[in-house]
Amino acid sequence: MLAPCGMTCSVCYVHLKQRKPCTGCRGRDKGKPEHCRKCEIRDCTANHQINFCFECSSFPCATIKRLDKSYRQRYQVSLVENALRLKTIGMNPYLLEEQIKWTCTRCGGVISLHDQACSECGEKMQQKEQIKK
Repeated sequence: MLAPCGMTCSVCYVHLKQRKPCTGCRGRDKGKPEHCRKCEIRDCTANHQINFCFECSSFPCATIKRLDKSYRQRYQVSLVENALRLKTIGMNPYLLEEQIKWTCTRCGGVISLHDQACSECGEKMQQKEQIKK
């Protein structure tokens, strides 16, 4: 559930849908939004035969920088910082950090990165409460 760009797919609003959830960036295309099915970053990493953007000698490229800027502005999350953290500490510790960061303190559900709400209780989370490192 880690996209090549550094996005944690398990906190995506499409994955958290109760009916027909998305299986993540690396999963089948059924249930994915069109922009995910046509993801040039996923295709680029496949063409370069790498798993994550940070493994590329061009990281961060213009495409990932553009997406990172959008995510910083819209969701206060940096995909570049996520990718570098993943590279630094490894997959299992990174996934544990992400799980802690995106768990609702009220009920234990998963907080959606995109709408800042818990998938279980629906409570809206504050950015400061949600984005802890």
